[in-house]
Amino acid sequence: MKTLIIKLLSNTITDKELVQLHTLLKDKDNQLILEAYVRDYHDLNLAMIKNNVDEAYKKVMGRIEDREKSIRSPFFGWVKYAAAILVLVGIGFLYQNGYFSSPSDTVLVPKDELITLELDNGKTQTIDLSQTKEVKDSKGNLIGNQKKTLLSYTKETSAEQLVYNTLKVPYGKRFRLELSDGTTAHLNSGTTLRFPVAFLRNGNRQVYLKGEAYFDVSEDKTRPFIVKAKGLNVEVLGTKFNASSYSEDKATDVVLVEGSVNLSIDGAPQTIPVTLSPGQKGTLGRDAEKISVRKVNTTIYTAWMEGRLVFRNMAFDDILKNLERHYNIEIENANAELGKDLFDASFDKIKIDSVLSFFNDTHKINYTIENNKVFIR
Repeated sequence: MKTLIIKLLSNTITDKELVQLHTLLKDKDNQLILEAYVRDYHDLNLAMIKNNVDEAYKKVMGRIEDREKSIRSPFFGWVKYAAAILVLVGIGFLYQNGYFSSPSDTVLVPKDELITLELDNGKTQTIDLSQTKEVKDSKGNLIGNQKKTLLSYTKETSAEQLVYNTLKVPYGKRFRLELSDGTTAHLNSGTTLRFPVAFLRNGNRQVYLKGEAYFDVSEDKTRPFIVKAKGLNVEVLGTKFNASSYSEDKATDVVLVEGSVNLSIDGAPQTIPVTLSPGQKGTLGRDAEKISVRKVNTTIYTAWMEGRLVFRNMAFDDILKNLERHYNIEIENANAELGKDLFDASFDKIKIDSVLSFFNDTHKINYTIENNKVFIR
């Protein structure tokens, strides 16, 4: 039944299958099953897409009428609900399970690079996500332990002087870091975080971010936690937030999940800090002189921690940047007009060839794979 509904939306369903689906969905129990499947499989809240239901329904109904004009029943009123979700999510069951093949027989193999930790003396250690080991400083002192995808630093109350380490997560990888004060940072692909091995007894707890990270900050009212992220300073006492500051992006974004944060422009001490409330996003454009704030659905900006990609009203070129980071691949888009088009799409732990197949089948992008690189014409 689930496969048939996707075939209906992708215009690949036969007349016989359409009648079969129509018969199945006369049963209210089947309707409830499919409703739960759509909601749970894609982890969506209907409020996210309510405003777009009518537009999506018109597109779906157009395909239905082309296939089988003779069938008319209350069933289609229900399809308005389920179909709108599937269309707006941007990818369906068939793409998740590799039903569609790539237009090229060339295999695209993502690069596999190692996570690295640079110590205070400049020496670099590699991190194997399958291992568990001790981490020592340049003098041989134990400073932390790595347990596969988590690196935890030794809990210390204070240090006499700051000693920095730098963690670099390449494209295609994610990693977790627990700082000496108990703060946890989830680091996304292509992220570098510079941080003290132990913080000072007095003063701020300050780290430096390039890329994207989700911070769960350990509360300490006497020592504010500050993230310096390419032109933006994020100051908190104890809270949860996502900060994104890739050098190739047009802006630095901070999305607050819990608590409160103050945002200020680096190098502009005379400006009044902007305070975010939970569910708000603060944005500083690369050439902007003011921080903008708007209400957002925070799950869209934190889905990456679970390996999911969620795009809402995003330009195709920006989606491609995210795909390059997530999969550690190279994509060259020569279609400038397509690059400006806005898309809604969600991908849940699937291979890159399935993602490309989705865009090809639903939006007719013309791409080839040559020398392990994607070219879009």
